[in-house]
Amino acid sequence: MRRTTSYRYWDYSEPPWDAGDVPWLFRILVRWAITVGGFFAAEWFVNDVVYDTDKWLTTGWEPVLIAAAIYVVLRGIVRPVLLFLTCPLQLLTLGLFIFVINAVIVLLDEEICDIFGVDFTIAGFWPAFIGALVISVVSFVISRVLRRNPFGPTLR
Repeated sequence: MRRTTSYRYWDYSEPPWDAGDVPWLFRILVRWAITVGGFFAAEWFVNDVVYDTDKWLTTGWEPVLIAAAIYVVLRGIVRPVLLFLTCPLQLLTLGLFIFVINAVIVLLDEEICDIFGVDFTIAGFWPAFIGALVISVVSFVISRVLRRNPFGPTLR
C-alpha cells in the first residue's frame, strides 16, 4: 500500500512572523524593518554603484525610518489601486510595468516626505526606478531568509 501525504506549500514556507496567530502590528513592524534595510541598500547602490553623485539622498538614519514607514503605507494603499488601474499595461508588458509602479510609489514617498519636512530626496525617475528595484530585491531576499523553510517543502 502506498501512503500519500497532502500538504500546502504555505504551511511549510510561511515565515514565523507572518503566521496567523502573530499580532498584525508585529507583522507590519517586521515588514517596515525589512523595508528600512531596502532603503539603506538602495541609497548605497544608487549613490555609489550606479551614479557618481548623490541621486538618492537622506541625512542620517531618522529620515530613512520615516520614509520607509511612509513607503510601507503607500505600498499597502496606493499600489493595489495603481495595479488595478494599469491592468492592460500589466498584461501588455507581461507584468514588467510593475517596476514602473514601484518607482512611482518611491517618487510619491519622496513627495510626501517633502510635505512633512523629512530630508529624503530623489533626483528623478531613473534613480527612483533603480532604488525601487533594489528595495524589491532586498525585501525578497530578506523575506526568503526569514521563512521557516526557505527552499520549499520537503516530501516525506
